[in-house]
Amino acid sequence: MIGHMYRERLVLGHGIILEIVFSGEARWQLSLKKGGKLLVEYASGIPYDFKSVEQLRYDFERDVENAQRQGR
Repeated sequence: MIGHMYRERLVLGHGIILEIVFSGEARWQLSLKKGGKLLVEYASGIPYDFKSVEQLRYDFERDVENAQRQGR
């Protein structure tokens, strides 16, 4: 049986791409790339203190804002 999958890819301009992937069996990934370079990534399998989807989103958005401020 193939698990359900959700994928969203947003092109934000200036070569910035935000990608969100949720697939079956509790696998997920949120990433921010600029010009093909990975700036921020949160994913299952990478240590993260997962408390809730809301906290995950807050933490990811905070790190995205920090990466953009630093001009990466």
